[in-house]
Amino acid sequence: MYINPKLINMKKLITILLFSTLTMTMAWSQTVDGILSKYFESVGGIEKWKALKTMKMTGMVPTPQGEFAFTMSRKAPNKYMVSLDVMGKKMIPQAYDGETAWMLNPFKGDTAPQKLPEDQAKAVKLEADFEDPFIDYGIKGYEVSFEGSEDVDGIKCYVLKLIKNKGQGADESTLSYYFDSETYLPVMQKQKTADGQDADVYFSDYQDAGDGMMMPYNMDTRIGGQSQVVIKFSAVEFNGEISDDVFKFPGEAQPATE
Repeated sequence: MYINPKLINMKKLITILLFSTLTMTMAWSQTVDGILSKYFESVGGIEKWKALKTMKMTGMVPTPQGEFAFTMSRKAPNKYMVSLDVMGKKMIPQAYDGETAWMLNPFKGDTAPQKLPEDQAKAVKLEADFEDPFIDYGIKGYEVSFEGSEDVDGIKCYVLKLIKNKGQGADESTLSYYFDSETYLPVMQKQKTADGQDADVYFSDYQDAGDGMMMPYNMDTRIGGQSQVVIKFSAVEFNGEISDDVFKFPGEAQPATE
């Protein structure tokens, strides 16, 4: 029986390609899990982060009008609020009670809270997800891939791309995280704004916020490469009592305008 040697070579080639692809996929998966394992180890241990139910952060945010005190409150699974004390008035630029994203800006003449427009509401809902997105990411249906290494301000970083809710239309979102190759602490998070600009958040000044849980006390948000706001935390409280009423949208109102 005659066997075409070209057919044999093709079969070998296909086998090699399949094996190489499988090996590469396994290697990348191990790289992702290896990076995340060291990341959680560096920030205090994954079990401590899984046990976290509330978080309250206080600090100062600089503006052209001066520095203002702010409080960021978070509660599992998806409640979130940022409030500022501005010249004796309470301003709430972002809040989410699990159903409604809203704001309160007394300097625009608003006497009642306003629902956020759809594009802003989506961003706030994503921010409101309490649990670290890398915890049980597969169970959540998220996709994580290793994208190689890059330098960020002279720091060699491993890059992981996170896709939330892949294939779910407007609910899908993609973020890239840059982990210091030595400490495995996040140095930067990158994503796109609604209008397609690069929005980068730089993390620095990591401190023990309690029980060995490391948090960045400095966050610099840059859009299009230009710094927009630098948040400086002074205190972080874990698992304190925070009522659901803190986040609740007080009542019906017209959507906020730009």
